Amino acid sequence: MHRGVECDDKAVFPRELAATCVYNYTMSDLSNKETRSYKDPMAARIDAAERRREALEEEFPRVSDVYDGFFVRLEDLSLEESRFFLGAEAIIGTALILDSENTRLLSNGGLLAAQLGEATAKRLAGHAAKGWSIQVLIVTTYYRAQDKGAVVDLAFLCWDPQDAELDAALTAFAKGIAERFAAGRRAEIALTQKQFIQVLQSKGAWYLTQTIKREPLEKGTVVFKSRRSGTERLTAYALRHRSGCNILSLLFLIALAAGIVFLIWYFFFR
Repeated sequence: MHRGVECDDKAVFPRELAATCVYNYTMSDLSNKETRSYKDPMAARIDAAERRREALEEEFPRVSDVYDGFFVRLEDLSLEESRFFLGAEAIIGTALILDSENTRLLSNGGLLAAQLGEATAKRLAGHAAKGWSIQVLIVTTYYRAQDKGAVVDLAFLCWDPQDAELDAALTAFAKGIAERFAAGRRAEIALTQKQFIQVLQSKGAWYLTQTIKREPLEKGTVVFKSRRSGTERLTAYALRHRSGCNILSLLFLIALAAGIVFLIWYFFFR
């Protein structure tokens, strides 16, 4: 008995329960008793909503079969690795390159950025073996005063690129997540089935607006970089468009030469 509710099948809830429940109540007086029954008027709506949800889930793949998103904090960095993450090239929201053995991360310039832990490397190797795309983003860098070293939070977004529409949606989603990291917003990347469907339906434009909290830091460790500065935005653009680096350098040299000519004219020929 379900608090005064009799059901044909008490093991299933809510759709089957709501659809078959009969509410019994008793009206009595001094002379007789009368029992009446009726079905829950919301049962049909609940049943229809449940069927729509099931149909929607059947239309899209299970998130665990095609996508994996997770954060990793690297704390045991070498001196060389710490220099990279505390340097100018480690820009928040930029992607690192995963080597062919799925054990090391490299910078855009091919320098060693970090050595991955065994558990993370094994997880990535499993995705790589299935031909998945793997993107690694810098989320936050920290400075540890005790040894003047670095700690870094990284985001890993992995997905199956075989379906073109799914690949395009998740590529766009990863790009949007990188932009949120760059703006200092720590967006969630571990998706539920419902959230995953929303990402695909929006072609990658959907994301969780809620900012998640960082993991606690050890004493003496402080946030070094959690967002991009204006200068870093220009640097990140140049790194993405390396062919434009020469143009930027040329414009800088032209501006510098013009400045020198102006100073010579101002002090000697005016």
